[in-house]
Amino acid sequence: MGLVMLDSLTLGQAGLVFLKDRDFDIVAAANHTASGFEAMGQRITGVHVLSDDRAQVSTQSFDLMLDLIADVQPAALSETADLILNVTLYANGSSALSQFAVDALLTRLLQGLNAALQPDFVQWKETDCLLPSDQFSQPNPNRTTQNQSSVNAAAHSGVTRKALPDVEVTNDILQQRISNHDPAIFDAESASERIKQMFSDGWVDPSLEAALEAAEAHAKEIEDIEEAAPLRLSAWFMAFAVILIALPVGVALLIVNMAKGENLRLSSQTAALTGTFVAFQTFGTTANALDAVDKFLN
Repeated sequence: MGLVMLDSLTLGQAGLVFLKDRDFDIVAAANHTASGFEAMGQRITGVHVLSDDRAQVSTQSFDLMLDLIADVQPAALSETADLILNVTLYANGSSALSQFAVDALLTRLLQGLNAALQPDFVQWKETDCLLPSDQFSQPNPNRTTQNQSSVNAAAHSGVTRKALPDVEVTNDILQQRISNHDPAIFDAESASERIKQMFSDGWVDPSLEAALEAAEAHAKEIEDIEEAAPLRLSAWFMAFAVILIALPVGVALLIVNMAKGENLRLSSQTAALTGTFVAFQTFGTTANALDAVDKFLN
């Protein structure tokens, strides 16, 4: 796949927030992302490290961009984060996934990055919401106590929290759907034979192939259309001559010349065939000729 263009369809965004500066390996982050895609049955088509703070991972259906930004203050934080790894998921073609399916895919990828990179918070940029790293990756059934502890910790770190409906339960549901290969998430990417053919070597769009064949046929027709005045006049004389021999055939030839242009080759061939069969009919040899053709073919 090529690099993400500005007009690519953005499916979802998130981020990993690091309060303190650290040595960051963008190559390792890209490799962890590729492993996450492969764990969900996606075929990796490219891993591009564009710079020390930018990388792209491409599959047969998605492009994911990793952007490392320094010294950013998220809306939900009262202090500046030394590093934020922005994670943006793009569709590299038409996507039929629901927003729920996109969120499930992005959540699974973030879980792998969260476990490998150990950020302080996971950020959903659309809602300016920050989740503590341990809460995002390890759902706990005793979430009431854990939530209270997280709220207290967030208060000390200056985080403005927003209420979320059952984060852990929602996360469990997303993991279950992905583990069971929910058709709503995976069918459009892995089960469609057309999708597989599109990304195989030598695949050509049937509609494009048909258009090329039609263009070639039209070009061949144009090649036989005469432009010089003497040749155009000759085509008309041939047509009138055919009218004298066989009126229906001659009229049809006149209509073709008027509709598509003067075709001397077609006029000459029509005149020759018409004259031959008229001669056969005149001398009574048509039946013998047709019998000879039948014997030749059989």
